[in-house]
Amino acid sequence: MRRVLFAGLLALAPGLAFAQTGDRSANPPPPGMGHGPVGWPHGGHDKWHPGIWSEHMLMKFYAANTTHNGHLTLAQAKAADFKPVVAHFNEIDTAKHGYVTFYDIQAWRLDNIAKHLEARADALRAKDAQNH
Repeated sequence: MRRVLFAGLLALAPGLAFAQTGDRSANPPPPGMGHGPVGWPHGGHDKWHPGIWSEHMLMKFYAANTTHNGHLTLAQAKAADFKPVVAHFNEIDTAKHGYVTFYDIQAWRLDNIAKHLEARADALRAKDAQNH
């Protein structure tokens, strides 16, 4: 019986690590930290790093969100020196709530990746058209 109870508690442990107080309507942290979307390389790296960008941003987000409600304000992002969010806050806050969630940041990042890939695809199509 103890093993079953202990196993049950272990299964809950990852979720409990992110338990927050305050506004329960806020988005919960994403499941499977480190298993999210593929990160985009930074600083001239030429390799894809699965989950590294997501993990880093999740840690930065929760450190910056001092109210622990899942809503990161521009003031909180500035205080935490969360540069990508500060620089693009208005783009990320598409709903104009005055705060962003971790999911908003991820969606913005994926949109940027999609734009980059689409531009690259257009360039390749143009190059192909020149060769035919």
